[in-house]
Amino acid sequence: MSESDLKNQSASLAETLDQLVDDDFWRSFTAIELDIPVTVDFYLHALRRGLFPWNDIGAPRMWWSPDPRAVLYLDDFHISRSLAKCIRKQDFVVTFDKDFENTVKGCADRAQTWLDPELIQALQELHKLGFAHSAEAWSNGQLVGGVYGIDIDGVFIGDSMFHRESNASKVALACLIEHLQASGFRIMDCQVLNDHTESLGARNIPRSDFFTLMDEIRNSDTMPSWHLVR
Repeated sequence: MSESDLKNQSASLAETLDQLVDDDFWRSFTAIELDIPVTVDFYLHALRRGLFPWNDIGAPRMWWSPDPRAVLYLDDFHISRSLAKCIRKQDFVVTFDKDFENTVKGCADRAQTWLDPELIQALQELHKLGFAHSAEAWSNGQLVGGVYGIDIDGVFIGDSMFHRESNASKVALACLIEHLQASGFRIMDCQVLNDHTESLGARNIPRSDFFTLMDEIRNSDTMPSWHLVR
């Protein structure tokens, strides 16, 4: 079965889940604890309704839909002088989807993380289906940083990033933004605003506006795609 067939099959399974719960319910809360397996089908179902998993390993699985929502309009992406200098020096080789597995594991390698084995396995399956993608930074043939996210109907969800050398993840992110812009994406969902994402140009918007954006992009005749570089 081809990647396209697998992706269509996954979408069909997600549509079956749509019949179980109506959208108004999914869009009505900020956080909910759901003690159910994180299958690919459910993961896609949740992400399409603005939910994402976020909890410490060992704690109950929480799915969040914060209000306000942190969004980076790609045209607002800010590259600092120091980062621009680092990019010009070409200290890192950046690739896309070359080592998704170890990029996710790099993001999980920290004192506190929500990326438990079940979620990592679901992300690997999403990658095989063509939904999840990574940008990797390499130095001397070694993976030293990266970022990964998920393309949900033309909205790119920036999930996590890591670095083992200074600026490696920032360079990978800058290249990722460039790729997304070339592919027609307008926004990256940053989920929750922090000092780092704010310095990049992200800002909070009302959750209702975020849902409107998702719907507009999903229903657009020119919905962006990771695989479509213009």
